[in-house]
Amino acid sequence: MKLSTLSRCCKSNNKDNYDAVDKNEGKDGEVEEVDDGRERWGSELEFILSTIGSVVGLGNLWRFPIKVKEYGGAVFLIPYFTMLLIEGIPLFLVEMFIGQKFRAGCIGGFYKIHKALSGIGFATWMIAFYTNLYYNAIVMYTIYYFFASLSKTLPWAKDCPEGDTIPQACCNDSVKSQYYWYYEVTRITGSINDAGTFNWELTLSLLAAWVTCFLCMLKGIKTSGKVVYVTAVFPFVALIGLFIMSMTLDGASEGVKYFFVPSYKMSFLTDEQKAAIDADNPWKNLYNPYCWLEAASQIFYSLSLGFGSCIAFASYNDPKTNFYKHALGVSVVNSASSMFAGITIFAILGYSAKQNSASIGDLSTGTGLAFISVSEAIAKIPAPQLWSALFFLMLFMLGIDSQFAGVEGMMTALDDTTLIPKRLHRTALIGGFCGISFLIGLPFGMQNGEYLVTLFDNFSANFPLMLVAFFEVISISWVYGINRFCTEFQQMTGYYPNIIWRMLWLVITPLSLLAILIYTLVDQLTNPIKYDAFVGCNLTNSSDVTWTESENYPVWAWIFAFFLMFSSFLFIPVCAVITYLPKWLGPSYEIKLPIRLGVDSDRMIEMMDMSEGSTSGGGGELHFRHV
Repeated sequence: MKLSTLSRCCKSNNKDNYDAVDKNEGKDGEVEEVDDGRERWGSELEFILSTIGSVVGLGNLWRFPIKVKEYGGAVFLIPYFTMLLIEGIPLFLVEMFIGQKFRAGCIGGFYKIHKALSGIGFATWMIAFYTNLYYNAIVMYTIYYFFASLSKTLPWAKDCPEGDTIPQACCNDSVKSQYYWYYEVTRITGSINDAGTFNWELTLSLLAAWVTCFLCMLKGIKTSGKVVYVTAVFPFVALIGLFIMSMTLDGASEGVKYFFVPSYKMSFLTDEQKAAIDADNPWKNLYNPYCWLEAASQIFYSLSLGFGSCIAFASYNDPKTNFYKHALGVSVVNSASSMFAGITIFAILGYSAKQNSASIGDLSTGTGLAFISVSEAIAKIPAPQLWSALFFLMLFMLGIDSQFAGVEGMMTALDDTTLIPKRLHRTALIGGFCGISFLIGLPFGMQNGEYLVTLFDNFSANFPLMLVAFFEVISISWVYGINRFCTEFQQMTGYYPNIIWRMLWLVITPLSLLAILIYTLVDQLTNPIKYDAFVGCNLTNSSDVTWTESENYPVWAWIFAFFLMFSSFLFIPVCAVITYLPKWLGPSYEIKLPIRLGVDSDRMIEMMDMSEGSTSGGGGELHFRHV
């Protein structure tokens, strides 16, 4: 086959030049696939497993059961599946399309849709950065507990140390795991204002988490694409084992019923406890904006939406990969994994609740759900060291798999910019990033670190993710154009989206996101979130023990919370203003964005069509083209 080079330089309405593009031309004149030097997956299986590894993580086994428990058990499943259908899957398809179509990360992808939208990519990058910082703090706890599980006797099953001055009731069988969490693991202070000292065991665990992340990404997807054969498969094997074990526990069926039946009152509860459940009325959570926000953010966490990893992984696909069937398949696997994990965790919680004669709603929640309630139950079953080690190793692999997927998304995005010199070796870049992230995350190893994890969990991603997702779907359906999007969607997958998909992308998804954003912002201003401050072991009566009480965040924490919420979003208006400065004030005010254009999967067709109007990557007027 004769090879020739076809180089073209085309101009958009504002005279921006495109990079020359090299193509191989066959004898019949048809343009063949470009070898643009970009990495490719070794096989579609690597892409599928990497995507599953990215989406099935701690969000499924740790965060999902927490939110179900906090918002009334089965009641939470209603907004969860609603958000999956009207937001999760539509946005998952959009991100897959952007990555595969433009062969770029989140920054380059949105830039190619329109320069003014490049801020969406930078905002996505910042959200991923904030989330990766505290996400690895959760991985830190799993490492700590895994090694603690290898001891001859589980440390949270031991008696209180001799000479301890706290009441003996605070160290009986029902609360030993709480004592261990507060006094031995976190050594938590009584306020977020009191940083205390470094907890060196946790700090070393955090270092181990970042070193593992670096090693998994040593050679980009060539390394991570092979690692996922273990990290994506082993957790499912371990989860099946834990599921079988959990079903044999006394009280497991009660926990599963609590998971599926709204307002379920466990059979072993007293009449007074059942009356308290009726008075609490879990159905009221459907009117709580935070319930819907948490359901939406849970979908975003579990599908890795708004973090850039889906876009990055899809950018390594062959241009003709049928990402439509893969996206639907991964979405089903993800939600099925969440439900399967939920059944397993709630079966264990049912056992723990029956042992303590308490409702599941009264057990520890938040970060402590896995590290207090579940570990307590595991300590009471046969071969506790085996099951504990298996459980925390599974959590570690789920966490680290999602972690290096998030970092991969960030590195891919940086490849599309001029911020990082091309001569800088990728290994050095990843090593430097992991090292800097570890240093920034050192406060998580302080005695008030658990408060900071909760602060990041509440404010770094929930609201910002909704904002970014809103602009994502608007950029594709209204700026890029829904008909153009659907046509190119069909060219890549062989499927033309029907009217239901088009209505979701055009109207339903953006409006639902906007409604949640407005409702949540108003509610946050009128009913600010509090945090649970550690007060030590208090006996409210002869049997009930409390460890925390709600406190208002201090002023500095609120300032930092609003920084986490809006610092990423600010890139969107700033980049839009930079784009239009030359038009408004003159050419002398032009500021070049630090973005390096690459080759997308269909650039030749776009070049031929440029004369028909605004093109991807163009800097002309921002037109809304829904038809």
